[in-house]
Amino acid sequence: MIFDFIGWCKEGVHDKVWGVIDLGDALKGQRLTFWGRRGKKLSTLPVKNDRDLVKLIDNKQYKKAYVKIDPAQLDQVYPEFKDDLERTAIWATLKF
Repeated sequence: MIFDFIGWCKEGVHDKVWGVIDLGDALKGQRLTFWGRRGKKLSTLPVKNDRDLVKLIDNKQYKKAYVKIDPAQLDQVYPEFKDDLERTAIWATLKF
């Protein structure tokens, strides 16, 4: 799994992650967005095209105040992330 972007928003009562992963060769390089509050069920949607992806990332960073973090920081911020994503991503891949 390759992360194209991981954002974290911790502001007031908000404590959410949003990101994009590349599902790799098994799914022909398809990308999937994920989001959710820490400790709650993650939601996912396939990315339709690269232009939409750039707009989504810009929106999260510059309008919604998500701070870009790396995978190591994600493990610190949201230790259960990989387990939560695995439970969700299996169903999400059926959307392709």
